[in-house]
Amino acid sequence: MALANASYQELRSLSDGPDLLNLAWTLDERRFLSIDLSSLMGAELLAEQEAGLPYVHGYFVQDPYGDKELGPAVAQLFGRADWACDTTCGAGVISLLYALSQLAEGRPVYITGDVYPDLPHWIEQSGGRCVSRFAEGLTGDRAVDQIRALGCRLILVERPSLVNAVGPANDVEDLRELCEAVAAQGAVVVVDESYANYCPPSFSSSVLVEELANLVVLRGLSKAYGMGGLRLAYAVSHPALTPRVRAVVPPMLASSLSLRMGAAVLSLGDATSPLRQRVQAGKAEMTRLLTAAGLPPADLSHPHVPYVMYDEQDVAARQHLEGRGIMGKLQPLWSERALGIAHKYRVSVPLSDERMAEFRQRLG
Repeated sequence: MALANASYQELRSLSDGPDLLNLAWTLDERRFLSIDLSSLMGAELLAEQEAGLPYVHGYFVQDPYGDKELGPAVAQLFGRADWACDTTCGAGVISLLYALSQLAEGRPVYITGDVYPDLPHWIEQSGGRCVSRFAEGLTGDRAVDQIRALGCRLILVERPSLVNAVGPANDVEDLRELCEAVAAQGAVVVVDESYANYCPPSFSSSVLVEELANLVVLRGLSKAYGMGGLRLAYAVSHPALTPRVRAVVPPMLASSLSLRMGAAVLSLGDATSPLRQRVQAGKAEMTRLLTAAGLPPADLSHPHVPYVMYDEQDVAARQHLEGRGIMGKLQPLWSERALGIAHKYRVSVPLSDERMAEFRQRLG
């Protein structure tokens, strides 16, 4: 199975242990947020109980996409008090990617960079085709020319890219130009910003949605916040595009209680600033230690994203780490160059002092 979730099935543990430093994913992010997330969630749950469980007992049939409940908090996060955009909630970004894959309408899907593999997987499972600038026989040198020639109805962009690939639409202004250039053919540009929680809100391409009626931006609460268990994500779209989005996204995907808790977090604004600083410092120290241990240079990913990665073929680096009780994981990606699934060996940056000390000790 090419779905990213499958990459966790082979891990022998999801936590640290006496003989294991688990860097297959990040376990120590929340302590570096500017808010005490545990206390905030506890206070929300206590308030819910004291009020007689209004959200638990509520059935938001008049707000089936969570727009009224979460929309104001999303607007506040991006500094848009009078924002004329719509919010469509889902059960994690995965559910939104699955639904939005239907916007391909049987045409090839154009993908920029190396991306999370789930949407390409669903496209190909349904008999569709995913292409990139490296596909053979494309007309034109620019992404826009290729998209027009193929008649694509769906373009997928990941910002920031996990592997920091430099490609079309990596910059906000490039993205604006891409959206404007393909609008006439009815193409929708989907931007997956799952990793953008590590960046300041000003990084988000959501600030373009008011201007562009063919752009939809996806975000969640798993990365950085560590709240994947809420199963809450949201898509931001121009009101002219929202009917197409909601024609494929089922209603009532997000629970009422998740909407309450998500709104409480997002309304506090940029909570990840200290985390960004810690990631950058931790990544710099980690790469120094890896180099000192004789390992080859790692792919550093985006500066704010807490991973370093090795090519799948670099078996020696993986064996070196795992032989010392340091566990990463094989991260599947849809590779624009391979035009299919490839893997990176992803190792999370230990952020806390004690986990970094253990990393240093295990490396020797």
